[in-house]
Amino acid sequence: KISLSASAISVITGKVSQAALEWQNRPLESLYMIAWMDGIVFKVRENGKVINKTVYLCVGLNKDGLKEVLGMWVGKAESAFFWMGVLTDLKARGVEDILITVTDNLNGFTDTIKSVFP
Repeated sequence: KISLSASAISVITGKVSQAALEWQNRPLESLYMIAWMDGIVFKVRENGKVINKTVYLCVGLNKDGLKEVLGMWVGKAESAFFWMGVLTDLKARGVEDILITVTDNLNGFTDTIKSVFP
């Protein structure tokens, strides 16, 4: 059994949170051959209630044939509107083009992708 003080947990959490933030905001390559995009719904406890949260996940295949997680974002229900923000974030981090997108065909998703990456 491991025992940690509240201050030790706070220090560790701060360091992990900072590393996660840096990773989430890192520059990306300009071109991805394929990008897989999907939302995964989890039940979480928030303010004493169990609610659904969606983790939006984007995995890209770069020009060297390597897969990399481009990012993870947390939102409420999966929607094309939230994906617009995700795609805009990818573009702001350096992605200029995605040749093939793989999605679950969420209503409006294709139009959202085309609007950010015409």
